[in-house]
Amino acid sequence: MTSPAKSPTKANSSNPLADSNRATGSGEKLPAKTKAIWASGAFADVFMANSFNYLALPIYNLALKVDPVFLGWAMGIPRIWEALSDALVGNVSDNTRSRWGRRRPYIAVGAILSGLAFALVWMPPAHATPQVIGIFFLVASIIYYTAYAIFTVPWIAFGLELTGEYHERTNVQAWKNALQTVGGLFLGALWWLSLRLGTDEVEGVKWVGIIFGCLIAAAGLIPAIFLRERPATTGSQKKIPILAATAVTFKNPAFLCLAGFNLCIIFGIFVINPLALYINVLHVFEGDKTQVSTLNFVVNAAFQIAGLAITPIIAAIALRVGKKRTLAGGTIMVMLGFLTSWWTYTPDAPYLQMLSLILVSPGLACVWIIGPSMLADICDLDESQTGLRREGIYSACYAWTIKAGIALTMVFGGYMLSWAGYDANREAAQAEGVVERIRMLYMSVPIGMSLLALAFIGFYPLSERRVAEIRRKIANTNDAPAAPAKH
Repeated sequence: MTSPAKSPTKANSSNPLADSNRATGSGEKLPAKTKAIWASGAFADVFMANSFNYLALPIYNLALKVDPVFLGWAMGIPRIWEALSDALVGNVSDNTRSRWGRRRPYIAVGAILSGLAFALVWMPPAHATPQVIGIFFLVASIIYYTAYAIFTVPWIAFGLELTGEYHERTNVQAWKNALQTVGGLFLGALWWLSLRLGTDEVEGVKWVGIIFGCLIAAAGLIPAIFLRERPATTGSQKKIPILAATAVTFKNPAFLCLAGFNLCIIFGIFVINPLALYINVLHVFEGDKTQVSTLNFVVNAAFQIAGLAITPIIAAIALRVGKKRTLAGGTIMVMLGFLTSWWTYTPDAPYLQMLSLILVSPGLACVWIIGPSMLADICDLDESQTGLRREGIYSACYAWTIKAGIALTMVFGGYMLSWAGYDANREAAQAEGVVERIRMLYMSVPIGMSLLALAFIGFYPLSERRVAEIRRKIANTNDAPAAPAKH
């Protein structure tokens, strides 16, 4: 397999200021309106990425009795498929040449398809067996995550291309996290609304799917309609075959450090996330699902508000101490949050668990803000080595590490319930020791994986000074006269 040829792309003379800033990253500040328009896609993305964590188990396991192990595979296989399709979408987006740009056509189509597919997932066939319902969920999920890949990869790449300034990249991602958090406030309402919009949660979730499917499509279309791509990112450059593009991406040491961190931290947090539902149903409220749905609504709101409040602080800390140290500090907060969960998930004070989640929230916010900002720096490193701007394939591979981690969590999440001895047919009357084993897994797994994530981030090689050197090299290369053609 051959690497892409190192043929630097000349700067686009139609917008010299944009090209100069892209190359040097000096002093470029984006208008707040530009950042807000792009970040509005995060309102859609947060529902696309997280709704299954809030609805799949309550609807398909607790209500429709689909086996949790099968359900884990039914949630994991589509994420694996999505992770593979991300690379294809990213490479196609990088190689697209159209009057509307490289990213916007896919963002628009993906937003519409994702909204339609989201509604489909929550319309299981009536009166079918749990096995048939489980197969329906698997097929509908594959359709949904295919549509999601079409939207999310070009949208992320679009954000990486907005600015070349080192710290402004963090500010762009802070805007995304803020809008994502606003959308996240409604995640806890998904099951709560399902219990109230119909005679039962199975009927109510159909209305939830339609309502939030429309919101996904509307929010996802905003950056495609109201934002233009920068001239420097729409010019011609050498097209790269997908296998070569992916291989070069995964040979980048800085990217591998960031990818390893993502895989560990995402797996560690999200693999045990569904266990909180069972701790609350079995231990905190002893089988009262209505009270649990209300608790989820309130606790999720507190979690999201904490993330929103900390967003500008994270950006300020990263400016002061650097991206790498900020990300490491956030990871330590994640560990502290889960350590306290053994004492805060208690029937004596059900809402005390908010303290643990408020500790975890800023740490997770660091992942969403600092990680993509680092990825934009890695794209500079890649351009200095290949002469090509490849935000699409890097966005795809970055998303792949997150989605691969989530896919593993969905598969192993079902097995964790099985290992703990959970029996769906016994509902609240579980065997002795089951609840304690679930609680121990919920506390220990994210702590262990966070320690491994810290090891990966310790080897991350790019500092602000190093990125500045890389961007000067890019600027010098792009300003150099083109070599005369050989006859």
